[in-house]
Amino acid sequence: MILIRLIKLFFLIIVISYSIVWLAENPGNIEIVWKDYLLQTDFIGFTFFLVFLVFILIFSYFFIQKITSFPERIRASRNIKFQRLGNKALNDIASNIFLNEFDEIEKNSRKLRKYFDNQIFSTFMLFYSSMVKNDTIQAKKYLNLLENIPEAGYIFKRGLVLIHLKERKIDAAKELLLEVINDFPNDDWFGERLAIILSKEEKWQQALNAIENTNLKKNKRLLNMVVNLKILSGKKPTEVVKFSSDSIFVVAEAIKSYLDNGELKKASNLIEKNWSNFDCLFIIEVFMRHNLNNEKESLQRFKLISRILKKVKFQSDETKLALAFSAFEANMWGESQSFLDMIKKSSWDNRMVDLYKKISEKSIKISLPSLPDEIIERPLWRCEECKRKYEAWKFICDECGEVNKIIWPKSSFQSQNKNKITNILQNSFSHFPKMN
Repeated sequence: MILIRLIKLFFLIIVISYSIVWLAENPGNIEIVWKDYLLQTDFIGFTFFLVFLVFILIFSYFFIQKITSFPERIRASRNIKFQRLGNKALNDIASNIFLNEFDEIEKNSRKLRKYFDNQIFSTFMLFYSSMVKNDTIQAKKYLNLLENIPEAGYIFKRGLVLIHLKERKIDAAKELLLEVINDFPNDDWFGERLAIILSKEEKWQQALNAIENTNLKKNKRLLNMVVNLKILSGKKPTEVVKFSSDSIFVVAEAIKSYLDNGELKKASNLIEKNWSNFDCLFIIEVFMRHNLNNEKESLQRFKLISRILKKVKFQSDETKLALAFSAFEANMWGESQSFLDMIKKSSWDNRMVDLYKKISEKSIKISLPSLPDEIIERPLWRCEECKRKYEAWKFICDECGEVNKIIWPKSSFQSQNKNKITNILQNSFSHFPKMN
């Protein structure tokens, strides 16, 4: 290949050289008549003239192009600068969110609007920072800007719901949600907010309808709320528990239903399946006491529970207390005492002390041992939002009004909203406002 190219180049040089030599020896004459003037030159002079003319034309073209493209180059340079500054503003917003620097979020959002000519994201961040600072007047101004952007329709409606809730205009929020839910029937956020409002009005079925068709597989919190609403709206517990057994309330109601039908084995199987997750004496109390007919049945229930709980790999204090309680209900005082004695006295709470007292009252052979100096307070149901404690489970907190936030502290099923930073990143609006 190289040899062929060299040969071609050699012949090209020969042809060009021969042509130049021939023209030099035979320059010839060129005559041009232009407006009665006779212009004479040889071929070489004419060639140089043409070359010069082409050079002038090319130079003029590039010179004009430079002048005409100058504004465009200025714009390109400015865009590169704005892109650099805009990216820096975005990076700063990420840090501002983690550091809760809402004034800085507002400043950097304004920069985004300037540098990127961005309307939706920058306006949303300005709205967001205003809401967090409880400046609803300013938030409404930004929300009005979002309303005029067609692509921001969804964000605008969510923001308007939040404004209504923030201002405690529950009826207005409810009316808007009933309207929006038709446009977004499977939306988790709108469905949950509407279900919360309807639950506070004890409209269980309507609340259930608002979230029943959402994507429950990806949202355990909503799934838990759905099954609780199913029970509250009158659905059969034994069918609901097949849908999900993550709710202690649902499991307890299903146990009651099985016991009402005399299905002890199914009730005990439900406890066996869920005990490790709940670790809660309450469901054992339901199993041992609900619809109890006689002492023989009480003993039968104890045997079932004893067989289940003794197989649990990790014997927690709650498990030992449950065994002691079920033995006590079956009038097996010695068994009950032995299970209680398995719990370290330093870990005793009021429930263990009370049960030991009851055993000692029932059997003269058993006496109350010396108690530790400090008795731990018994675990209580707790609201995840306001931390108020309850003796029994509630669907709605009496203190803060939050729905489906009462949990058993030892349960492995906790809310998905433990970490506020994580919550903000997952759902920018879900952490406010509190609906008292």
